[in-house]
Amino acid sequence: MKKFISFLTLFLLGFLPYLKAENNSSLNQYQNQTLFIDQSSSVPFVCEVVSLSPTQLAVGMKEVELKEKKISKMSSSKLEKYLYENPEPVVKGFAKKLYIIDHHHLARALYELGIKNTYCVLMADLSNMSESSFWEEMENRKWVYMYDEYGNGPMPYSQLPENVSGLKDDPYRSLAGAVREEGGYEKSEEPFAEFKWADFFRKYFSREELEKNYEECVKKAVKLAHSKEASNLPGWIP
Repeated sequence: MKKFISFLTLFLLGFLPYLKAENNSSLNQYQNQTLFIDQSSSVPFVCEVVSLSPTQLAVGMKEVELKEKKISKMSSSKLEKYLYENPEPVVKGFAKKLYIIDHHHLARALYELGIKNTYCVLMADLSNMSESSFWEEMENRKWVYMYDEYGNGPMPYSQLPENVSGLKDDPYRSLAGAVREEGGYEKSEEPFAEFKWADFFRKYFSREELEKNYEECVKKAVKLAHSKEASNLPGWIP
């Protein structure tokens, strides 16, 4: 019975590289089903990666690549457990779309690796709202970040990509993530904290510097993160 459940889960998660060709008809049976629920729930459910709509315009692609490497080393069972324990938090919005409000880097990494499905958890059902009311509520809850890969904004909601494949690369967001990993600042519950750090670092490093001497920029940025100039940023460590 346990083997059957594990095998069925592999179908749902779309791990095609791990499956034999003769099983594709069974996979299609699950892919054609509606994979989201109609009310808020803390129970993770299966959703298609390409069906997830972003609520931000950019990610740090170096951070995405790190997640790709981490995921690629996992066995199918470990990956299944990892995705279940780290579900994409989603809001059901107008036109019944599922909007992810965190874990954009993970979703993009899964897309790049060709993993079709993941787990999601429904944070709110706002599908009964008009489009304008929906975005107003998303702003009020700080569930949307409308600044582009250059830090410009807020941009119109029409600029949001249809799915995670359209997210642009903001190298300063990668830098912010790397600095946090090196102990430059603490993880904060403040929404979009890493983007605030990214905007801080834009003043000190050019894109050319980040491209040519990224590791050196990380070292310098860690020192900057501890400076008084950064004291108003979330997670600051003196």
